[in-house]
Amino acid sequence: MLRVELKKEIDNSYNIEIGTQILAKANQYIKKVTKAKKLLIVTNTTVFGLYYEKLERALKNFEVEKIVLKDGEKYKNSQSLEKIWQKALEFKLERSDAIIALGGGVVGDIAGFAASSYLRGIDFIQIPTTLLSQVDSSIGGKVAINHPLGKNMLGAFYQPKLVLIDISTLKTLPLKELKTGLGEVLKYAFIEKSCASSEKTNLFSYLNQHKKSIYNYDLLTLETLVTQCCLLKKSVVEKDEKEDNLRAILNFGHTIGHALEKTTKYKKYTHGEAISLGMVAIFDMAKNKNLIEDSYFEEAIKLLKEYEILQKMPSSLLYPTKKIAKATQNDKKVKNSKVRFVVPQKKGCVSIMDDFTMDEIKKGIDNISKICE
Repeated sequence: MLRVELKKEIDNSYNIEIGTQILAKANQYIKKVTKAKKLLIVTNTTVFGLYYEKLERALKNFEVEKIVLKDGEKYKNSQSLEKIWQKALEFKLERSDAIIALGGGVVGDIAGFAASSYLRGIDFIQIPTTLLSQVDSSIGGKVAINHPLGKNMLGAFYQPKLVLIDISTLKTLPLKELKTGLGEVLKYAFIEKSCASSEKTNLFSYLNQHKKSIYNYDLLTLETLVTQCCLLKKSVVEKDEKEDNLRAILNFGHTIGHALEKTTKYKKYTHGEAISLGMVAIFDMAKNKNLIEDSYFEEAIKLLKEYEILQKMPSSLLYPTKKIAKATQNDKKVKNSKVRFVVPQKKGCVSIMDDFTMDEIKKGIDNISKICE
């Protein structure tokens, strides 16, 4: 068990339970953190068929209702949010009740946003079932929906009461989805020293040594991987809950990655693939400014390639370089009309910079395909 300690104006602290029998024990964990009598479970079509019945059976102390959303990033929108509100009203959820997110990052983001706004805020519990959501989006209280002009542009900071991570759910994860989660895991390897965690982690070396067991879905290896990422994420969130400064480093690779997702209408790349390409671009941009040594650039690109997440951008996508670069201007980190990038400095260390010209950004995007060959 890990604990996210957030004690400022109010105590928003919560536990992260990690293991392989967590779903079966959900009832005992949840009844300790909420006074709810009713639980509304938000899930999607894929996860519903896999884990909903198991969770429902476990929640014997509660009256349970469900809402099943369509699966995919394009459904993280205001229409899906309205459906959750509608179901909550029909179910007559009260302020003492709770919403549970059972699924990946899309489900967690939208269910959390619904909880933050329904009756001005009710309890919210994260049960992430994908690697991406287990290592990243389920922790830290960022909840949001997308807008046609940008990803995650409408949302809030709203911490969960509890995060339940059942590693065994990763066994049913398709390889493509495992890889998209590994995109976020690799991100942590490139920023871990800047996370200022009191716990010692060495993700860069761990990833170099355990690729085979990770891709064999070895649960012990995956539990170690998830735990290390959660330690790093919680350390950053504890120091900077609402992204005033340090927390922005968690967006390494995301500025161009999100722009790439948006310009391809979330159809060409998974999130992990897009941010992996974004990491390639920012490593290239940093090398071209002599901010990192060539040896680190080569080592980082080698690790990204070894995990086989990178997708070469086809020639048909090269022409909208200007469009992708322009889309970075809608990034949440933009400040004083300047696009801020999380930039590598040395192994495991990053900084935040806003002095890249549009030509330098375009060059970094143009070089993605050449580097990925």
